[in-house]
Amino acid sequence: MLYIRYCLALLFSFILLPLLAQNTPAQPSRLELPLQPEDVEIEVLALPDSSLLVYHKISNLWETEATFYFTKYNSKLEEVWTDTANIAPDNNYIRSYTVGPYTYMVFGGESLRDYTFVRLHHKASSPIWHRQVELEPLEAIYEFVVLKHNFFIIGRNIKDKKSLLLHLNPETGEATPLPSIYGEESSFSDMLADHKENRVDVVISESNGRVARLQVKSFDANGKLLNNYFILQKEDKSLLNAEVTRGDSTQKMLIGTYGTRDLRFSQGFFAAPLASQMVEGNFYNFLQLNNFLKYMKPRREERSRRREEKRLKTGRASSFNYRLLLHDLIETPTGYILAAEAYYPQYSNPRNSHMGIDQNTLAVYKMADGYKRSHAVALGFDKNGLLLWDNTFPLIGLTTYELTHTVEVQPLPDGRAVMAYPDNSKIVYQIMDDNRYNDEKTEVELLPYEENEKIQTTEYPGIIRWYGNSMAAFGFQRIKTKGEGLRQVFFINKITFE
Repeated sequence: MLYIRYCLALLFSFILLPLLAQNTPAQPSRLELPLQPEDVEIEVLALPDSSLLVYHKISNLWETEATFYFTKYNSKLEEVWTDTANIAPDNNYIRSYTVGPYTYMVFGGESLRDYTFVRLHHKASSPIWHRQVELEPLEAIYEFVVLKHNFFIIGRNIKDKKSLLLHLNPETGEATPLPSIYGEESSFSDMLADHKENRVDVVISESNGRVARLQVKSFDANGKLLNNYFILQKEDKSLLNAEVTRGDSTQKMLIGTYGTRDLRFSQGFFAAPLASQMVEGNFYNFLQLNNFLKYMKPRREERSRRREEKRLKTGRASSFNYRLLLHDLIETPTGYILAAEAYYPQYSNPRNSHMGIDQNTLAVYKMADGYKRSHAVALGFDKNGLLLWDNTFPLIGLTTYELTHTVEVQPLPDGRAVMAYPDNSKIVYQIMDDNRYNDEKTEVELLPYEENEKIQTTEYPGIIRWYGNSMAAFGFQRIKTKGEGLRQVFFINKITFE
């Protein structure tokens, strides 16, 4: 009998192990560059043709001399071309934007008003265009998009420290402030360049401290105001932040969060047509979502749901109050994916707090000592804003010292989605398949070139969505090889999900 059990267990293991192996992400390609973190500034950007653009700057200690390198790698992480640009050595990378065959980048110098804009064609035969511009009103740039080679920039006003929207003609260097924010409680929520419709849509969150509404302004490539939509709240629901979709005015959707009494917290998500001005709309409180509370232990989730149901039945306000950091909306063949991270600030001495930038609103805020995450969520909507599924990725104990995104979201061609974040030499991930929640922690160890090599340390790890089923993980590593000592590299690993 014991022998039969052993044979059955052995047979089961032979069946199970290949199935498990199929679910383990593959790492088909790896790139190593002989760079050290103290000597280089580096960024990895995904391009629409399944390639990567790697920018890195090498300078001397005083930044009186520097070389700016731009290198394209194909989907196998093989070099396609490399080039340099003659940029002032005190400049450092701020942000990038990619559309069509171009990637646009902005760099900032020691003078807060001096910026250098770079345009790279993804083919090697085209020279790198760059221009230094003095933007008198701005002392920082938070976000920018490009429409017909014209820049739309959100930055910090040097005078009153509020967010400001500018239109920049890079050929002439002429910068024009655009009508956008009014009042102390207004802030930006989203900015989208819709290249098919030849317009830039800017979503603005406005509040008087008691209620909030959204406003959407549309501009042409020259910065001319085309339309202005005021999106009013519905009943007792205040619209807090939203992402806008592409399409003409009859197709555009706003997808975001709403609150009730305390506008610092979200009580759910909404999706509504832009043209309806909230005459119609779909609202989903956290209790209606299948998996929003799955980051809790089962008994705690059950108690929380039961307590919330009683509150709502008696007409009391919701007890679910979450601070949510929205991600950019992801368009899929069937609709949209909105991701958000639930966080709460931690303070040891509020009087000594510094100032930072809220990625939801691009507004200045008082920085905490840290921002602890409880979980991340992803919601799938169809083209009409109907919720199709929701799922959750627990992030217990994950803390950042700035209010920035900690996870990356990759839609897969078969309709699933991956959420992932780097943890030293590992990638922690969760594959979301509609409403089916998986409570098992899944992770993959980053692999070196050879089996006899060992990754000793990983510094400044990152991960970005790339193309198809693949993401790109990167950072600095110390690699130990038997008989050959240590080497310090900047690595990129291709991570492919089945």
